[in-house]
Amino acid sequence: MTPRLRLPSRIASQIAMMVIGAVVLLQMLMAGALFLLAPRPHRGPPELAPVAAVIRLTAAASAGLRPQILDAAHIAEPGFRFTLMPGHAPEATEKEAHPVVNGLGQRLGPAFRVWVPAGAVRDPGGVPDALMVALPDGQVLQVMLANGLPGGPRPTPLPLFVVGTLGLVAVNIGVLTIWASRGVTAPLARFAKVAEEFSVDRDPAPLREEGPAEIRAAVRALNRMRDRIHSMFADRTQMLAAVSHDLRTPITRMRLRAEFIEEPGLKAQFTRDLEQMDAMVQGALFFLRDGDQKKPAAPVDLSSLLQTIADTFGDMGRDVRYEGPRQAVALGHARQLERAVVNLVENAVRYGRTVAIRLRQEEAALVIDVADDGPGIAPADRLLLLKPFTRGDAARRQSDAEGFGLGLSIAQSIAAAHGGELSLHDNPPQGLLARMTLPKGPAPERA
Repeated sequence: MTPRLRLPSRIASQIAMMVIGAVVLLQMLMAGALFLLAPRPHRGPPELAPVAAVIRLTAAASAGLRPQILDAAHIAEPGFRFTLMPGHAPEATEKEAHPVVNGLGQRLGPAFRVWVPAGAVRDPGGVPDALMVALPDGQVLQVMLANGLPGGPRPTPLPLFVVGTLGLVAVNIGVLTIWASRGVTAPLARFAKVAEEFSVDRDPAPLREEGPAEIRAAVRALNRMRDRIHSMFADRTQMLAAVSHDLRTPITRMRLRAEFIEEPGLKAQFTRDLEQMDAMVQGALFFLRDGDQKKPAAPVDLSSLLQTIADTFGDMGRDVRYEGPRQAVALGHARQLERAVVNLVENAVRYGRTVAIRLRQEEAALVIDVADDGPGIAPADRLLLLKPFTRGDAARRQSDAEGFGLGLSIAQSIAAAHGGELSLHDNPPQGLLARMTLPKGPAPERA
């Protein structure tokens, strides 16, 4: 198995590694550029070869033959003009360090002296128009460059090189940055996603500890915090459920004793209060209990479920009708979904005369609308009414003997447990529309 290159454990170390790597890479590139551009000893460009040959031939010939050799050289090399200068060699006005001087001097050898006469270089760093060569016997030969010397110092395409170097540096730094930062940003992104999706209604697997040391420590803290929160909610739920369950025993005894009350009016009031207390206990037990949430979800035919709920309320004399497709499947728990819709319908028939249960299918969701023609709810109070034990405003507030503010919160909890949501809207021209959105389940198999 090929060993993987491991990043340093700390974020500071990774950032330092990234910066140092970028600087080292840039230094390597610049060192290579300086190496390529550095001057090197050379024997001059190829154009100096015939010049050196003419000079050697002239130096080897006698004084009488030299003019004839130079005349023949003018015919063979029309780009150069060779002239024998009288007297001693003049003083050079520039240091003999020009590339052309060095190249020609290396071709001729130490017996010859090559220099640039005064005024022969028009532009700084340019090619001279003439060269002076002192022959071994002391005579001076002037070499005129008729058309300039194309073999002078070759200009370097510096702008193109700079652009290429910067582009290469940018690409390498970008690759190095992506490689180093993925080890930091990827665990942070997963950490943020898990923290954003945290819910006490779900018990997902712990987040994997990976990335730099600081992120691993934060992940461990998040996992421990989730465990503590789940344990706290479980203990609270168990305690409150036990209290609610224990209340059912005295309520049952009080209901039995109410049967012995002889006065009809007092008996009816007492019985109604006991029924209200029993409804509160049942609602609290359902709100706190999460037994079905541990069971795996199964396909639920919402069309049949909603039609059955509408028929049940119709049998009780309520004007409730179902509008929607004949078949629509959601993935979830049938009993919980039934309880959620029943709560919405009970809330609707309490304040409205006619109630419509509508179901429609969207691309990836199923939408259940429970609409009534009651007084409605002010927009500012709608989010508040989705919280437990919150009752409606003055327009829709039930009497003190009815309800205690858990119906909508239970429906919202069930929708959230199924990956959906519950929201409240206006139902034009009058009334409230409770909308539950659920993920669409698998398509039913055809026979």
